[in-house]
Amino acid sequence: MPDFLGAEHDGMAEGADRQILFEGAVLALMDQILETGRRIDLAVAEYLKIFPIAPAEFHIRPDLIICVSDCQSLLRHAAGVDNDIRQILADTTRAWRGMKTADRLSTSGGVTRIQACIGNIRRAIASIT
Repeated sequence: MPDFLGAEHDGMAEGADRQILFEGAVLALMDQILETGRRIDLAVAEYLKIFPIAPAEFHIRPDLIICVSDCQSLLRHAAGVDNDIRQILADTTRAWRGMKTADRLSTSGGVTRIQACIGNIRRAIASIT
């Protein structure tokens, strides 16, 4: 079955690719929101107009809103009062991109997309603090 990039994958690989696409969207949205100060729901709606990830999944929008909101709280906590939250996000994004597949939570085994996303971004934050 082709994924969004047109490559062929089996079911597990496709799920992993979609999860990475979803988590990448969360990180991109957090950067956009920090830059513009825009509300999360409006930023997500605009992002999905430009990059329609998983268009057949009607619950993608609320899942993104939940993950962005929770991960922003994690970033604020990691940044504290002395650190630049945008720098923490940049470092987190680099750490997330560098994560080995074996270190990532996946959506297999009963873990939801939201749980995997927040867990993987939490791990990336922990690796830089």
